[in-house]
Amino acid sequence: MARVQLPIKDMSPISAARLSEPPNRSRQRILLVAGIVAYVACSQWMYVNYLYPNWAYFGFDYNAPTAKYLVLAWTLSLLPSLWMPIELARPSQLAYWVLYIVTYIPSMFIPLYININPPSEISFVMIVFFVGFVLTGLSYLLPLLPLRPVRISRKTFWWTFGCLAAGFTIWMIAVFHGHMQIVSFGDIYTQRNAAGELAEGSAVFFAIMGLTGAINPFLMGCGLYYRRRWLFLAGVAGQLLVFSVLGTKGSILSIVFVPGVYAVLRIGRSPFGLKITYACLALLVGSCLAYVFAGEDPGPFLFVVLFLVLMRTLPMGGLVTAWYYNFFQQNPLTYYSHVTGVNWFVHYPYANFIGLEIGSFYQTGSDLDATAHFWAMDGLEALGLPGVLVISVFCALVFWALDSAAQRHDPRLAALVITYATYNLANISMFTSLFSGGLILLILFLYMLQPRKGMEFASSLAGAGVLTSVPPAAPSFPG
Repeated sequence: MARVQLPIKDMSPISAARLSEPPNRSRQRILLVAGIVAYVACSQWMYVNYLYPNWAYFGFDYNAPTAKYLVLAWTLSLLPSLWMPIELARPSQLAYWVLYIVTYIPSMFIPLYININPPSEISFVMIVFFVGFVLTGLSYLLPLLPLRPVRISRKTFWWTFGCLAAGFTIWMIAVFHGHMQIVSFGDIYTQRNAAGELAEGSAVFFAIMGLTGAINPFLMGCGLYYRRRWLFLAGVAGQLLVFSVLGTKGSILSIVFVPGVYAVLRIGRSPFGLKITYACLALLVGSCLAYVFAGEDPGPFLFVVLFLVLMRTLPMGGLVTAWYYNFFQQNPLTYYSHVTGVNWFVHYPYANFIGLEIGSFYQTGSDLDATAHFWAMDGLEALGLPGVLVISVFCALVFWALDSAAQRHDPRLAALVITYATYNLANISMFTSLFSGGLILLILFLYMLQPRKGMEFASSLAGAGVLTSVPPAAPSFPG
């Protein structure tokens, strides 16, 4: 009997993508779900055995919730693993995965554990976050915008880019030449205060933000992808230069994060979703084992590593979710007056930046800056729980714009250059990420950069759906 071939153009994007699935896709999905189950279970062990004993004074208290709330937290944590993209077909899917691991999952459990609001209220917060996460992922159902390529050569682009990078760097050095020094993390706030005094009345911070959030990460990402060591090292040097001025931890951490994402993309033949799941699981398990074997005295180096991984990176998103929800139950909403431009028309009701307001509220007597992910800062802070849904839709549109601008490039290249912007999305306001964080500049760079000849990424199904996606065209990174 002859096989009937249905034309893909007559199908929905998701149906067409399903027909293109390899036969082992179901097995891959099972492995992905199993990895998330193991990650969530290990996270709970880590909270009870590391965070609570060592960091309860910071806010990581532990009040065991009843079974029904734990079941809800587990259910809402695992449900997205049924549709999370297995292949990396759009660059924003890197951000979607990072938000899932370091913001969404912790927000399902930690607000229950610290118990500053009744579990019945927190359960509603969890459900709203789940709906928001679904809304964000719906961007992958939208067809990419058919943008017309910019008619500039790669040579012209790189000359213009180089002049911009050099101009910003010279400007920064001219202002801070007598102040630049590499300091420890304990002295970064002193460094920032001194830099602020030197820069007062100037606009040099626009140059610094452009370098930190866009130009240097773009150099590192392109350097790794195209295996141009000098490009990567130029980006690293640029981030070190920024750190010597402002002591920004993000500029240093980006030097670790970008190669880390490159390693996940480069090593092994498993699809991206499996690799990032099991890489995060290995990081968590390895850190927990190191803590167990170190006993009561982990030593200064291991202490810093455990602090960065098990306290600062993986669970912090859940703690600030609880803080922001609780704080804005008792205090005025900002109605987006925390965004420059909106505050020209809407009164901002606080004396300080909201991160400082919340940090000093929950850590009395400290100058903690409790900056948080965009669901907290642009959702809970701005409009309360309805704001979570509003900013989720806005985030979906940002993802759509990013993916549309980068559609001619291998999504792995675009994912590398937005790695630091992804870190920002999990830690600061969406609007700060777009403007001060350089995400808009990165979108513009990706749109204007012409792909190398023969390396255009073209797939009518690429990133078509949330439930599944097709693999990138090129099987390996270019030499």
